[in-house]
Amino acid sequence: MYKPFKTIEDQVTLLESRGVECGRGTDATLLREGYYSVINGYKDPFLDAGATIAAGDDRYIPGTRFEDILHLFDFDRRLRLATFGALTLAEAALRTTCAYCFSEMHQNEPNAYLNPRNLHQPPKARKDIVGPMIGQMMKIIDNGGKDPEHGGKGYLHHCLADHGGEVPLWVLTNDMTIGQVTNFYRVMGSEARGAVARQFESLYASSHRKKRRITSGKLDSVYSRVKNFRNICAHDERLYCARPFGDNNSFAQLATDLELLLTKQRHREFLQRVESLMLGLERDLPGHAGQIFSAMGVVSIDRHQKYMDSIRDN
Repeated sequence: MYKPFKTIEDQVTLLESRGVECGRGTDATLLREGYYSVINGYKDPFLDAGATIAAGDDRYIPGTRFEDILHLFDFDRRLRLATFGALTLAEAALRTTCAYCFSEMHQNEPNAYLNPRNLHQPPKARKDIVGPMIGQMMKIIDNGGKDPEHGGKGYLHHCLADHGGEVPLWVLTNDMTIGQVTNFYRVMGSEARGAVARQFESLYASSHRKKRRITSGKLDSVYSRVKNFRNICAHDERLYCARPFGDNNSFAQLATDLELLLTKQRHREFLQRVESLMLGLERDLPGHAGQIFSAMGVVSIDRHQKYMDSIRDN
C-alpha cells in the first residue's frame, strides 16, 4: 500500500527514528490532530535537507522536538482564525456594495440579476461566466425557497411565498458563496462595477484621514486573493506559506489588501493580532521564526511594525 496504516505508537516510533524528540503528550496530540495535519503540514522548516536526500526519507535537524513542530502548527491555526475574521468583514463589504449598486441601477425590475441583458461577460474571461452565474442564483432560490421544514431558508421562502417570487439581491447574496459574489461582481457591467469601486473609496474615506483611489480592476485582484485565502482558512489548510495562484499572493500582500476593505480600526486590530502571534512564534521558535516570516512574505517583525506605523496617520 502507498500509505499503510500505522498505530499512534508506530507514528511516534517513526518520528523518533527520523530524529524528532517526542515527549509525553505526543501520542495524545497525534490522536487528536492527526499525523498528516501536524507533521506533513508543518515539517518543512525542521528538515535537514542534506540528511533527507542521503537517507531517502525525512530526517530532521538535530535537536528538533515534536513540540517545535506543534508550535508552528498552533501558530498557523491561530493565524487562520484571525485572518478568517478579517476576511469575513471584507466579504460582507463586497456583498453589500454589489447588492446596493446593482439594485439601485435596476430599481424597477424584479430579480434583475437573472436577466442576462443586465450582465456582461468580462472580455478576458476564458469561459462563460454569465450563464453559470444565473444558473447558480436560480438554484439558490429554488433550493432555499422551499418550506423551512423541508430544508429551505426562511428568508428566501418568505420572499417566494409572500412577495410573488421577488427575491431582492440584498437577500439573495446572504446565501451566495464568496466565489459566487466575486463572480457576480465581475459580470455586473462597467457602470455598476465603477459604482461599487466608488462606494469602496467612500468607505475608505469614512475611516481614514487620507483618500485612496480604488478602481474596479484593483478590486478584482484584491477580491481574487480574498476569495482564495478565505477558502484556505475555511478548509483549515496551511496558511502561513500559502501562495494561491502565484508568488505575489502572499499572506503579507493579503494583509496590505485589507487596508482597502476594512475600517482603519478593524485593519489595525487585525495587524496587531498578527504581530502578537509573530512575537509568540519568535519566542517559541527563535531559530526558525525568520524563515517562517519570510514564507509569509513578511521580512521581519520590525518591518511589520513599520507598516502598522505607516498607516496610523492615513
